[in-house]
Amino acid sequence: MSKEKNKENKRDTLKKLNIKQASSDCSVYKNSSTIILRGKPITTQDNKQSKFLDFLGRAPISFDNDE
Repeated sequence: MSKEKNKENKRDTLKKLNIKQASSDCSVYKNSSTIILRGKPITTQDNKQSKFLDFLGRAPISFDNDE
């Protein structure tokens, strides 16, 4: 297929799906912005596990049979 045919197919597909496409000189690309992504909320089980692992990391515990 030629490049022109690909462009026509893409335009037709975008029109059918009602997807808007921003041009390269759009203000979205010219202005800086901050994107904030939310993470998974911490559950009580995750919080308890992280506290326990933190405790084990600081505790002077030895699991050797010699002591």
